[in-house]
Amino acid sequence: MGYASLEPHLPSSHAPLLPPGTLLSISDTQASDGNFLLHHFISNYIKADQNVVLVGLAGILVHYTMVGRKLGVNLATARTKGNFQFVDGLTQLTDYAAPNKEYLAKPAESKPSSQTTTATLPITTTATTSGARIARPAAAVTPPAPPKVLSYSPKLVDLYRTLEEIIQDTASKTAGSSQKQLVLILDDLSVLLNCGWPCRDVLALVRYLKLLVAKFNGTLITLVHADGLMAEEVSQDGLVKGVLYEADYIIDVRGLDSGGSRDVHGQLSLLHGPGYLLRQRAGQVRENEWPALTLHYKILDNNVEVFAKGYSSGVL
Repeated sequence: MGYASLEPHLPSSHAPLLPPGTLLSISDTQASDGNFLLHHFISNYIKADQNVVLVGLAGILVHYTMVGRKLGVNLATARTKGNFQFVDGLTQLTDYAAPNKEYLAKPAESKPSSQTTTATLPITTTATTSGARIARPAAAVTPPAPPKVLSYSPKLVDLYRTLEEIIQDTASKTAGSSQKQLVLILDDLSVLLNCGWPCRDVLALVRYLKLLVAKFNGTLITLVHADGLMAEEVSQDGLVKGVLYEADYIIDVRGLDSGGSRDVHGQLSLLHGPGYLLRQRAGQVRENEWPALTLHYKILDNNVEVFAKGYSSGVL
């Protein structure tokens, strides 16, 4: 599987996979990249002969292919079998990573035009008390407002439709197997904010995708940057809090408070998301299925060692 030392700390009910219908949110910092956790789950699902749909917003296919080989996974073979699909997110979000500006105009504002046009309103007549009839223009008909969700980000809608088609097609090929699971991975949601899409629509995309994969016995995994310095940016802080609010499971990747170390590269905090707490209250999860704890990790060439605090090889 992926990283053997990490497996015992993941949800035990569906190991080495995540429970269907859930959202795992991985938060990291620029100094402590959490991308290595994505490789762990990609490897686990491929080796278990499950379906993986990876949306590359920060990484490219070559990167994931090379790391997969180190973990004993051939993504090219998995892609041929239909178990692995890679979507180049920024290519899908076109005009080369810029939202469609004409949709950003407020509904009350009129679009500029080189030609002046006049709208002719229908005329109605009303009678006065003296019997005379006065012609008056009828009230203008107000067009229906566009949907609020993703209304200003049509390219995000296009991305959602693309993923919907891929997931439906993948699920239809495995309709006879009730044990077949699917995982959808978004490798860096912060890229969407940096490209100009509003926080509201990025969060709406996450909610839609979570509902979509749940219909097909699937799991959603997202990665988002949660640097302390970025907390001053309203959109970035709102994105982090919004994604964590939707999550069932949370893994926070941080550097050591004491600074860099040769034997310890950082720490992993396994946390309960609101979704997990709700299912726990409803009695839908086992006791200690996802214990909340903090671990240390060390990244090697073809593996990641995860261990309790104070138990690194350098200490022992």
